[in-house]
Amino acid sequence: MTRPASGLHPFATIRRGSRGLPATCVAWAVAWSAAGCSSSPEGGCARTGSAIAVCPEGPVVPGIDVSTYQSAIDWPEVRAAGIAFAFARVSDGTTAPDARFASNWRAMKSAGVLRGAYQFFRASEDPEAQAALVVSMLGAAGGLEAGDLPVVMDIETADGESNATVRTNMARWLDAVGRATGAAPIVYTNAATSPVIGPAFGDAALWVASWDATCPSMPAGWSAWTFWQYSSMGSIAGVPAVVDLDEFDGTLDDLVSFAGSGRVDAATPAGIDAGASDAGPTPPDAGAEPGAGATMGMAMGGATPDASQGGADMPAGRACLP
Repeated sequence: MTRPASGLHPFATIRRGSRGLPATCVAWAVAWSAAGCSSSPEGGCARTGSAIAVCPEGPVVPGIDVSTYQSAIDWPEVRAAGIAFAFARVSDGTTAPDARFASNWRAMKSAGVLRGAYQFFRASEDPEAQAALVVSMLGAAGGLEAGDLPVVMDIETADGESNATVRTNMARWLDAVGRATGAAPIVYTNAATSPVIGPAFGDAALWVASWDATCPSMPAGWSAWTFWQYSSMGSIAGVPAVVDLDEFDGTLDDLVSFAGSGRVDAATPAGIDAGASDAGPTPPDAGAEPGAGATMGMAMGGATPDASQGGADMPAGRACLP
């Protein structure tokens, strides 16, 4: 899944065919049902079961996600390798702030990489306290600025809590972060979480983890994805360790528009920079070739590995929407 860095034009939008992956998929059966899927391969979909996998039919934009486990990153080299966007970890719950978040946050902006932040969410910890840590760490790193990506909830584990508690605390975190930043957060998760988190969060933009799949399988409640983490074992110039590979579903112009929609405004609380910043270059302009990516493994229930160390196996089967 790793793409070569040489010979790539920075920020060139790529198409699915450039990875040799078909635009249509096959079906698989799981526990929950999905409707509205054509059975015709010509319609871009075939299914025998219930979970759906959605294939991008057009261009995609490459990105990565990182944490302290990638060590010191050379962001200008990452940009030169063709990476258009990146997410950096803020913390694992409230007890483990990421020591490299501030440096990654500033350096991504300086290098011209469109940036976002994610927090590994712990359902067993106070959701408002976790949200407050996101806000304070962003503020300490220079602020969330116009043109940055919305903050991400990385939900991978029930953390020993009941399904009801997980869902309640997710809703409280999403509300707190949305109000603090002025932008609805993104949810990072996987089809395997469906029995725990349920379908109620499908209005949030989805960053789906579905490794080594032709097309990513959707969690319950979602029929489309915005970002796809398709590998946990990437390598790219400028990153000294294996890193997750991600894609945005659309063109670079679409990505910049998504980052700019619903952005922070004057009502944003102290600690978040609500305006466009003069610091660093503007977001990358159209054109990005692939890169490689940092790790958020999926394991629902009980202890889970850190968001950049991988987790339980991803579901392998998939079907397609038209």
